[in-house]
Amino acid sequence: MRYRPDHKDNTRARLLEVGGALAKRDGFSTTGVDSLMAAVGLTSGAFYSHFRSKAELLEAIVENELTRSLDLFANQTDQQLIAALQSYLSIQHVDDPAAGCAVTSLSAEVARSNTATKQTFERMMLQIKAAVQSHFVDGNRAWATIAQVVGAVMIARAMATEESRRSLLEAVMEHATEMVVAAGQAGDEAND
Repeated sequence: MRYRPDHKDNTRARLLEVGGALAKRDGFSTTGVDSLMAAVGLTSGAFYSHFRSKAELLEAIVENELTRSLDLFANQTDQQLIAALQSYLSIQHVDDPAAGCAVTSLSAEVARSNTATKQTFERMMLQIKAAVQSHFVDGNRAWATIAQVVGAVMIARAMATEESRRSLLEAVMEHATEMVVAAGQAGDEAND
């Protein structure tokens, strides 16, 4: 049976999509090659025609997932950034890790991974920081905003009641919005 020329690329993309969702939902270390391959309808042996190891898969998932996060925050107006932050700091994001940000779900596993995966994570996080920094005067506020919203989602996921989760998310959203608006006003004044 002959496959189309783009079959291998399409299969790899499906593995990254499904693998990313499983890793974010269940944890990467608990996601086995067998279950991943079964989820995309392939045999375990086919895994090695796409990745040399499970560690290489994690690195590829990190790059793929953080590219999606970068796309969420890149080239945004202040109002678009605020809307993106509202989506990020939502109960839906908290309740559905498989569809959400890999930073909130995989950071601890990346911290225990190999150097190549950490380097990929760092490179992508620096790009996300640069995208967010375009809304602020300096990089410190960008890092603070990123850490605050990521931390809020992680803490909210560990809370038992929706009331507490909502209270946390709303407080962080209010603070993040104030930071973006203040930075925008400062930028407007500097341009006058």
